[in-house]
Amino acid sequence: MWNPQETSGLSGHLAEVVERSRVAVEHVTEALSDSGPSAADALQAADKALYALHRAVDDQALAIEETRDAAPAGAVPAILAAAQVNADAECVAGLAKRLAEIAGSRPARPAMPAEVWAVVSRMGRVCADLMVTAGGAGASPPAGTEERIEAAGAEVGRLRRRLDHLLLHEPAPVDVDAALDAVLACQYYTHCAELAGSMARHASGQARQ
Repeated sequence: MWNPQETSGLSGHLAEVVERSRVAVEHVTEALSDSGPSAADALQAADKALYALHRAVDDQALAIEETRDAAPAGAVPAILAAAQVNADAECVAGLAKRLAEIAGSRPARPAMPAEVWAVVSRMGRVCADLMVTAGGAGASPPAGTEERIEAAGAEVGRLRRRLDHLLLHEPAPVDVDAALDAVLACQYYTHCAELAGSMARHASGQARQ
């Protein structure tokens, strides 16, 4: 027999998945910024955060499977929201791993110019902030969730245009390795922001049930 507590259990797993996603993105962004002696420590923290995210995704997947057979029709929205957020988080983990790989290669390469790094770093912050929004929406959908998602999307677009200008139109050339790392990182962050927005929408919908 379906127990209503199972819905709250799914919500708890959902909140952990979103929070672990945020932590992973923040740690890989920190690792990207650190090219000094502590770079190895930053990468180790990112690896631990990614491991914790994978564990949270696996736990949520197991919780979803355990509710599949016994759940009544009224529980379907909560189960679907949990599954969709989990799928988004799994994709975030893959993108964060790619960002960690860039971070791991950075110490051996020329540093990004400060203005270029500022764009990359801000993209990471936008992603993390959206995951904070998703976490809050899952607990109790705040007014303005959709507006925050749209504003974040607009900022990502502005940052991408800013990066293009810095790499292609500024008179001072940027080292090819640094430019490629910046472009790839921003592409991964763009996808992370899209996934974070999806998390927020699904979590908000689940909280309204």
